Amino acid sequence: MASLFMPPLYQLQMALKFATAGLAFTLLWLSVGVWPSWPLSASSSAEIAKNVPANHPTLNQAKRLIDAGQTEEAITVLRRFLGTNPKPDLLDDTYLLLGAAMYDAQQYGEALRYLQQLQTDFPNSEVIDRGKLLLARTHAVMGNPDLALTILAGLRMRSQDDITKREAAHLSGDLYLQKKEPVRAIQAWLDEIALSQDEQADEIRAHIRELISQSFDKKSLDRIREAYPRSFPGDLAALRLIDLYVGRGEDHQAARQIHQFLTYFPAHPQTASLAELLASLQTKLKSHQFLIAAVLPLSGKLAAFANEVLNGIQLAVEVNGDRAGGPSVGLLVKDIESSQASFLEDFNGILTNDRPIAVVGPLLSRNLPVMAELAERSRIPLLTPTATLPNVRRLGSFTFSTALTYQLQAKRIATYATAELGFRRFCILHPDTTYGREMARLFAQEVRQHDSEIIAIESYKEGESDLGAQLKRLKAEDLKKYGLAVPIDPTKASGKLTKLDKKVLYTPGFDAVFIPGRASDVGLIAAQFNFHDMKVPFLGGNGWNAPDFARTADQSIDGAVFVDGFFADSPNPNVQDFVNRYKKRFESTPTLFAMQGYDAVKFVIEAIRKGATSGEAVRDYITTQQDLPALGGPAAFGQDGTLIRPLFLIQVKRGRFTQVD
Repeated sequence: MASLFMPPLYQLQMALKFATAGLAFTLLWLSVGVWPSWPLSASSSAEIAKNVPANHPTLNQAKRLIDAGQTEEAITVLRRFLGTNPKPDLLDDTYLLLGAAMYDAQQYGEALRYLQQLQTDFPNSEVIDRGKLLLARTHAVMGNPDLALTILAGLRMRSQDDITKREAAHLSGDLYLQKKEPVRAIQAWLDEIALSQDEQADEIRAHIRELISQSFDKKSLDRIREAYPRSFPGDLAALRLIDLYVGRGEDHQAARQIHQFLTYFPAHPQTASLAELLASLQTKLKSHQFLIAAVLPLSGKLAAFANEVLNGIQLAVEVNGDRAGGPSVGLLVKDIESSQASFLEDFNGILTNDRPIAVVGPLLSRNLPVMAELAERSRIPLLTPTATLPNVRRLGSFTFSTALTYQLQAKRIATYATAELGFRRFCILHPDTTYGREMARLFAQEVRQHDSEIIAIESYKEGESDLGAQLKRLKAEDLKKYGLAVPIDPTKASGKLTKLDKKVLYTPGFDAVFIPGRASDVGLIAAQFNFHDMKVPFLGGNGWNAPDFARTADQSIDGAVFVDGFFADSPNPNVQDFVNRYKKRFESTPTLFAMQGYDAVKFVIEAIRKGATSGEAVRDYITTQQDLPALGGPAAFGQDGTLIRPLFLIQVKRGRFTQVD
C-alpha cells in the first residue's frame, strides 16, 4: 500500500542569519544541538535595521568588522571604546555589539556578561529586546535551554515587536524539540505562523510536516494527535500513525485511528482513500474464524492504562498467530470514550453483528454491570482485566475478572506473614482512602483467620509528612498488651544529660506492621518507625511497586516485603518470555494491566484450542478448568468469577526489588 503521508520536497537550511542592530552574523545551529532552521526573510532584516546603533564612527567600524567576520578586531575596538568612558546613550549599543562579537567568537561567557549588563543598566533601551534574544541564544548554545526558554517566554508575552516575537517563538520551538517536547515545540511554531507572512508560514508548516513524516516516534505522534485532534498538525500525526499501524500489522489500531480521523476531518483530502482502507481492513478482520473484542477507554484520562491492557491483548493474539496450527483469531477494538453517547448501542451492535467469541473489558467497575447484562443476553463471555468489583459472578454467569483484587492481595501477604514467617501479632497503618481502608479491613480479617492478632490500627492522610501522633498511639496500644518499656540510666560518664539521652528502652510486642500505602509515602513512614524505636518488619500491597521506590527509600525499609500480581524482574521463565516479547514489540516494560489483558485473551484462546467454538463453550471451559495458563502459574476462576492465581512476593533488598518465592 502506498503511504498515506506524502512528505514535501523540503530541505532544511543549515544556518540561520541572525541580524541585530543593523548587523548580521551566522548562527550555526548544529553547535547548539537543535534542529537546523531556515533563514530570516529580507523583510525581517529591514525591521531589525530600525535598531541601528547611534551614529558613532567607532561603533560603525565595529559593525563593519563583525559583518566581515573579523570578530577579534571588533572586540578590541569596542573594548578600547569602553575605556574612553563614552556617553551613556552609546553604552547600550556598545554592550549589544560586544555581546554579538563575543558570541560570534564563541566566547559565550563574556557574551553573557555584556548582555546581562545591558539588561541591568538599560532596561528601557530600544535594543533591549534584541539583547534578550541574543542572551537566550547564548544560554542555548551553552547548554542551558531552560534559561533560554524563560527569557524567550518573556519576549513572546511582552515584546511589542512582532519580528522579535516571531524569532523568539521560532527559537522556542527549536529548544523544545531539543528537550524532546514535541507538542510544545509545535505550539511555538504555530505561534510563529500567526506572526508570519504567507510565504514564511508555508515554510514553517513544511518544517512541521517534515518532522512528523520522518523524525517523530509513535509516542510523540500520539501526543501531537491528542493535542490537536481536529486541526493541523493533528491530521498529519494521525495519518502517520495509520501508516505505522498498517506497516506493523496492527489492523485494529489502524481501523480505530481511521474511524477517529473520518469523524474529526470529514472534508480532508485523504478521506476517500482512508474509507477504502477501512473497508479492506474490515474485510480482512471478518476473514478470521474467531473474533475477540477489546472494549476499553482508549482515549481520555484513562487512555494510558487502557492502552497498556490493549498491548497485552494484542501480544496474546500475536503469540497465538506465531504458533503452528493455532486458531485464526482476529482482534476487534472499540473505544468507550470516543462515543459515550452511543456506546451501549455500539457495544450491543458488536455483540449482535460481529459476534465475538469473547469480550475483554471494561477498565472500570462502574461500566461493568450494564456491559455484563448485555453480554449475558448475548451469551458471550465478558472478562474485565482491571475492574476490582468483588463477586462479579452476581452480574451473570458470563462475567469474569482477571484483575488483582484487594482480597487476593490481603490473603497472600497475610498467609505469607503468618504461615511462612510465623508472625502472630500485627499493627496496621493505612492511608485514609477507599483502597487503604479496604486493604486494612481484609488484612485484619485474614490475620484473624490464621489465629493471629491485630494490636492496633491507625490511619493517615496521603502525603502527610509527620505521623508522630499515630505512631505514639500504636506504641501506647502495644504497651498495654505485649510491648516492653525498660527504664535505663540516662547518665553518661560525665554525669551530664543530653537531649538525645533516652530514659526508656522500648521493645515492640508486635511482629510486623502492614502499610497498604503509596510508595511515595511508605519510605518516609518507615524512617519515622525507626526514629520511634519501632523496628519491626514492614509488609505492603502493590502500591509499593513503583520504579524508584527501592532505590530512593530510606534504608530502614530494607527487608520489607509486599505483594503484587506482576513482577517484571521475576525469574519465572514464562514471565521473562512475556517481558522480552513485550519490550521488543512495544519498546517499553509491561505493567500489571498489560499482563492481566494478556492472561484474559490467553484463556479464551486456550479454550478455542481445546475445541470451544462459541461463547457458551468458552464460558464453560474457563469456568471448570483448574489449571488455566496464567502468566504467574496455574490459575482458576473462583465461584465469584475472580481469577485465583499465584501472586508475587517482592522484597526490598539493598536498593532493589527481588522475588521472595
